[in-house]
Amino acid sequence: MNKLSRFCAVLGLLAASVISATAAAETSVRVGVSARDLGSLDPATGIGNGDEFAMRQIFSVLVGPKNGTSNLTFDQLQGELAEQWEMAPDARSFTFHLRHGVQWQRGYGEVTADDVAFTIARMRDPKTGTAYGANFRDVEGVDVSDRYTVTIRLSKPNPFWYAFAIMPRFGGYIISRKAVTELGEDFRRNPVGSGPFEFVSYDPKQKTVLRANPKYWDGQPKIDRLEVMYLPETSSRTLAFVKGDVDMIEGAAVPGWLASVKRQKPDLVQDLGRPGAVWAFYLNMTRKPLDDIRVRQAIAHAIDINAWTAAFGDFVSPMYGVSPVGYYGALGKEDLPKDWPFTYDPARSKALLSEAGLPNGFAIDVFVTEREEYKTNVLIIQEQLRKVGIRINLRLVDHVSYHNDIRRDLDGMVMYSSGQPPLTQAVLNAFYNSAAIVGKPTRNMNFSHYGDLAGNSDALMAEANAEIDDTKRLTLLKQVQIEILQQVPVIPLPSPGSSWMHNGKTLEIGFPIKAYMGTFTLSKASRL
Repeated sequence: MNKLSRFCAVLGLLAASVISATAAAETSVRVGVSARDLGSLDPATGIGNGDEFAMRQIFSVLVGPKNGTSNLTFDQLQGELAEQWEMAPDARSFTFHLRHGVQWQRGYGEVTADDVAFTIARMRDPKTGTAYGANFRDVEGVDVSDRYTVTIRLSKPNPFWYAFAIMPRFGGYIISRKAVTELGEDFRRNPVGSGPFEFVSYDPKQKTVLRANPKYWDGQPKIDRLEVMYLPETSSRTLAFVKGDVDMIEGAAVPGWLASVKRQKPDLVQDLGRPGAVWAFYLNMTRKPLDDIRVRQAIAHAIDINAWTAAFGDFVSPMYGVSPVGYYGALGKEDLPKDWPFTYDPARSKALLSEAGLPNGFAIDVFVTEREEYKTNVLIIQEQLRKVGIRINLRLVDHVSYHNDIRRDLDGMVMYSSGQPPLTQAVLNAFYNSAAIVGKPTRNMNFSHYGDLAGNSDALMAEANAEIDDTKRLTLLKQVQIEILQQVPVIPLPSPGSSWMHNGKTLEIGFPIKAYMGTFTLSKASRL
């Protein structure tokens, strides 16, 4: 071999070595979510848990709780797009000062105050068709002072407005005016954000692939590639985790599941967030015989909450009002009146059905999604109601279709699992304000039609939202919950912890997780 040939061979070996080292250096993480498919990655239209996890990686909010917490105290928030923020003394406006130089992914330019104004206007516009527009109903206007300063004005005082409107949850993420304008409907599955990871591809019913955003304002993530795998079946998701095919999975609200996984994979790390999600069974009062309060009371008296503790153990915790214990403004056991309808009394349940002209009970068709916690909860309810003569005929649908159908007001009884900011105001705003009734332009998730039927607590909610004094606000929040629940538009169920788990030998999240809002980013995560 001549000198030139030897030189070329050495160059070839060096090139191969570089390519090999580069490939070896690329780190990837696979996350299994309990979803059959992607719905939408547009913050205005995403609804499922699989949507939510990917969305949190792609987009940024103005401010949010510190990593691994759910602390919503205004002066203890963590800035994302905003580096400074102020609330007016009268709680009628919020001003945010944006970081300079934050870039939209894929070359869409700098994040500016105009993008913030566009995002909020889009969420307020009924034509957007968002399920989260009710969170923005108090917005009176948005003022852009300069390229990096935006002020959101409210029609009335609301010192916690930021907590349920612009937190890291559906609807709260800031989007690019230019990207939405150019991509149009395609934005739903080809999103552009400013978060730690950017969209690469989507394989229907298989996965969504993301990659590290090299221009992320808080530094490029250590993980190069992130795959969100759609694994709706508990058994397949669990097996993939135990075998090491995925590094992190969404927990399953199935009795005995956690103990079983721990036996199979003792090196797992459970990321359990408390206070937990809202589990509730909403009674659509536009449907007969649910329009009769005696029937609704009969349903409430037929439900034995202890069944959830027996099934789930300490995975669930009490929920006496509309929000779990641990939420700001939640009802405690000591707050309940003597005539509280949510007490287990099957004899009283049967008597109420007879008074309503239904001595033999009744049958009702109920849709339920394939997602684990929905099925489990409805099956428990089905068995308990059967004992007093109420027969639930279950019809199983996929999770995305279920969300679409209940927002079209197609179901008489709606099981719903919802991660909310740990504020009773957020739950009231989403599920019990008359403006949030499904089917209205300002709709959200008021599946029971409370406010138009069987009472109206809008004025009391508004008074609680506007109250500056903390003691008075808490009193009002408890008062409004008692007023609502005495009409029995819903059966509150014990609250589950928000559960994820990851392989402690292969993945480090980057911060301790004590609580979280829905999901958390993997911007600080690394492979071990």
